[in-house]
Amino acid sequence: MANEENIVEISVAQRKDKALQDYLDSNKVSGFGKQYAGENGEVIIYRSNLQIQEDAIPFMILLDNSVYTLLQFQVASGLVKEDKKEKLAAYFNDLNNQYRMLKFTCDAAGNVLLSVSVPAGTQHFEPALVIAILNEVERLLNEEYDALMAKLKE
Repeated sequence: MANEENIVEISVAQRKDKALQDYLDSNKVSGFGKQYAGENGEVIIYRSNLQIQEDAIPFMILLDNSVYTLLQFQVASGLVKEDKKEKLAAYFNDLNNQYRMLKFTCDAAGNVLLSVSVPAGTQHFEPALVIAILNEVERLLNEEYDALMAKLKE
């Protein structure tokens, strides 16, 4: 009988998690909470907030076993009423066309979400790119926030 060793296979999500955590640690980036989701912890979620003017915008970086990494921002909480969704959809489409890497949407609870999906399997996952995109979203939100909030309150 051959010797069998217990081989622990590291998942794509775990490799992404290690790479991102190492990047954050080595660059002294703090302010993230981390949680695990899924039946076996196969989804890792980094959570934090962006300070946009007077508001703290919660966001998450979602790492899983797919070839994508998702950044999602809750730009506004519960501000979109059902009767405004159609009008705002056109505005969001304009923003989505202007900023092609981003996707503004509204969920069933009336929250305005901003999502960025980054193709990033294990071998091509670049934490520096994820943080660079995060910084770009922060810059964009600082530029667009007043106009967006005014549109939401019309």
